[in-house]
Amino acid sequence: MTRRVKLGHHYYYIVTVDELNSGGFRGKNVVIEGVVEDKPLVEFLPMELPGYRTTFQVSGFRVEFSGSPCIGKGDRVRVYGRFLGDCIMASAIETERAVYTTEE
Repeated sequence: MTRRVKLGHHYYYIVTVDELNSGGFRGKNVVIEGVVEDKPLVEFLPMELPGYRTTFQVSGFRVEFSGSPCIGKGDRVRVYGRFLGDCIMASAIETERAVYTTEE
C-alpha cells in the first residue's frame, strides 16, 4: 500500500525513484527525497508578473520550482510536486532549514 502525506491542501504519494521510472505515477502528486545533483539554475522572468524559476536535478529527475529557494549542489531535499513523466513541477521544497512553497 502506498503511503501519502498531506502538505497544504493536497496529498502527495511517497514514492521511490524506481516507482517513478515505472510510469505509474505520471500526473499524480508525489514526494521524493534526494540530493541536489547540480547547481540550481535560477532564472528571473520579467514578464507580466515578475518572478523566478529554479531548475535542478534530484535522483535523475529534473525539478522545476516557481521561486528562488536557498538550495545548492549537495543539499538534501524533499520535493513535493506533480510528476509529469520527465520532470517534477514542484509546489514545495523542504530542506533541513526551511520549507519553500509556491502559491496554490
